[in-house]
Amino acid sequence: MSPSTAQASYMDQDNEVEAWMRGRTMRPAANRGLYLRRKRDQNNATALETEVQRRRRIIAYARTEMGGQVDHTMAAVRRLIEESGYDVVCELTDVQPPHAPLTRPGWVEARRLVATGFADGIAVLNQEAVSDRDNEYEDELCWLGDRPALLLLAIHEAAP
Repeated sequence: MSPSTAQASYMDQDNEVEAWMRGRTMRPAANRGLYLRRKRDQNNATALETEVQRRRRIIAYARTEMGGQVDHTMAAVRRLIEESGYDVVCELTDVQPPHAPLTRPGWVEARRLVATGFADGIAVLNQEAVSDRDNEYEDELCWLGDRPALLLLAIHEAAP
């Protein structure tokens, strides 16, 4: 086999992988909320392709500002999980001013439970429960997508 033939077959394999990856990625939409919703939907579809022999276990997570009430938010998140046909495995909250997700103990614990396989995903009220900043939210989407784990939102990203 000549060296040029070996390179061509290697390049063919590389091109097949690139074409496969191109089909699984999205270009950002003009509407950032719509792009984030599509990314979350794509991650959730991948997570649902993984079969489990039990009902999926989802963490109910809520964040509120100082002095705020978390009861109504948590009730909406619990209802979302139950209507989706999943089980609430635990409830976590963070009651503090908005910070990056990785500085909040409740969110860090939710990530730990997902990473260890104790939970199959996280449910929140809206995007702001994860992060007020689109880039931080997208980072969390990528982290969950790499597991693969679900992220359920009662109010989707593209909603005004």
